[in-house]
Amino acid sequence: MTLSTNDFIGDLERWYKAYNENMKALSYAINTIELYSRAIYGFIEYSHGYQDEMKLSEVKSLFIAGFLTYLEDEARKGKKSLKNGHYLSKSTKQTYLKAIKSFFTFISDNNDELHTFDRYFKNIKVADSSKSEERLIYLSEEEIVRLHTALEREKSKKEGYNAYRNALLIKLMLYAGLRISEALQVKLTDFKGGEAECMYSIDIYGKGGKDQFAYIAKEIINDEIEYMGDLKMGCDALIMVTQSGQPLDRTNAYTIVNRLYLKAGIAKKGLHLLRHTLAMRLTKRDVNPIVIKKILRHSNLNTTTLYAKATEESVEKAMVGGAIERR
Repeated sequence: MTLSTNDFIGDLERWYKAYNENMKALSYAINTIELYSRAIYGFIEYSHGYQDEMKLSEVKSLFIAGFLTYLEDEARKGKKSLKNGHYLSKSTKQTYLKAIKSFFTFISDNNDELHTFDRYFKNIKVADSSKSEERLIYLSEEEIVRLHTALEREKSKKEGYNAYRNALLIKLMLYAGLRISEALQVKLTDFKGGEAECMYSIDIYGKGGKDQFAYIAKEIINDEIEYMGDLKMGCDALIMVTQSGQPLDRTNAYTIVNRLYLKAGIAKKGLHLLRHTLAMRLTKRDVNPIVIKKILRHSNLNTTTLYAKATEESVEKAMVGGAIERR
């Protein structure tokens, strides 16, 4: 493809259309396509202010860094709360930067003029947020007990399907390590007996469009699975649906889970912290990182070792503060 027609916005939109088709052809996960599209739309919106003074070939480090400043300003205008001196989290900036870098790498690889952008991304780095509390928030053992109590209380109120659905949703993330996108897609046919009599293996369409297996002890979810089976809802039907039969989405799930946290007296929010909790519990039990990687289906062992690093930091903090509990 021709790199530039001297229509800056038109060129970005032309290359985005090709890039989007490429992502679909390579079977990128739907969530990834949506996330990258959102980032590129934002970049194009930012670029509108430079339509008359820029060409695609003139995009360099300063312009790319300016996009991150633009995102920060937009977050401020959107009344985002100021945290650690910023309106937009470092992890969000890193995600947007990763998407834009992937987009420009595609342009570099496919333009007829062999123009490359790679070097302009080398010196643009958002500080690593892997140590931040936001990324590694998880439930304590006491909070897990309180959450269980809240789930059982909901079921005992005879609230029916919603109570059992909500309990299963939370347990799949907390004990099987499912991502929310995976948990929302489960069906009764996905639960298999597995090689071990005490375990379910769960067929899931995982991150990156891969067929994978997750595992969970039967005793943890037998109550919910039996309830769903008794409803004769159809083995191929989605479990996570609303009362009107519509599939739950992330917004629904976020609201449901946060409401249950509140009922359990837990002052934390979010869906992914349930998966973080499983990772931290396994790490604290000295489970081999290779085993944890398999359980959580991480593609990279470095992701798994983040939890071990967080545990080391907790130990150091306790030691320095003299807060070691004698048992």
